[in-house]
This record gives sequence, structure tokens and C-alpha cells, in this order.
Amino acid sequence: MELEQVAATLRSYVSKSGMLEALAVVADDVVVRCDGRGKVFVERGEDGEPEPIDHRAAEPVPIGLDLKRLPPFAVDAETGEVSGPLGGLEHVALGVLRLSRAIGGFCVAIAFVPTTDDTPLAISARDGEGVVVVIGDEQFEMDEGWPPEGLAPPAV
Repeated sequence: MELEQVAATLRSYVSKSGMLEALAVVADDVVVRCDGRGKVFVERGEDGEPEPIDHRAAEPVPIGLDLKRLPPFAVDAETGEVSGPLGGLEHVALGVLRLSRAIGGFCVAIAFVPTTDDTPLAISARDGEGVVVVIGDEQFEMDEGWPPEGLAPPAV
């Protein structure tokens, strides 16, 4: 997939989901990043400066999920607990997994999720691997098959 199409897909995802930021690692040294304001950048190499990328040059790839904007999650970094709408965390995780699949290849997709107290909450996924939830400095590798594919959207 061309970088412009990755950029358009990330921008669409962030706009629909309300994530603080989303990024896609599309190669060993290439990261496409979209912030919550819809600005999209590409970074090449370890010390690569962010370069703007024109997301309007391509159509976003549908991820196959009707994304819901959810209220910020309450997070307890000490215990690793996340609270929000029933099924909310699973919905976000499924969206990140579908985003990774839509971009394709060996893409790792990462979304930074809004929280009530600015505790960092991120979810990463790569097709064929388990989803990883990061709360503060702690990382939790979820079981294979989580989140369930047939998940109903959360009630908000």
C-alpha cells in the first residue's frame, strides 16, 4: 500500500474513533502517524524528522468495522484495570486489529486511547499476533482470539 493511502486510512480511523493518535509501522524504519487534529506525518529511520504527507492524495481503505466514539476510559495504572462502556476496550482493540489488517503486510497499528486522567493507554495489533494493551509503563499481551471478531458495538 502506498504511504498516502496509509495516511488517508489512519486519518479516517482517528476521525471516526476519536483516538488521540494512531500510527502504523509499515516497514522496519517507516512510521506513518496521525494526530488527533488530523495531521499526518511520515517518519523514516530512527532519527527521521516527521515529514507531512498528503492524505488527500488517496482514498482510505475501509477497515470493516463501524467505529464508535467512546467516552474516555478510567485507568488504574497500579492495578492494570480499565473501566469504560461494556465492551468498549474490546471494540477499540478490534478496531486497531482491523486497521492493521486493512493496511496489510506486516503492519503494526497502534492507537492512543483517551483516558479520564491522562494515564497513557495504548493498544497495538498486528494481524496474526495477539493484541497488546499498554497502561502507563506496563504491557499486557492478550490471549490469541481477543477481542472476539463478532463483537457487538458498545452501548454509549
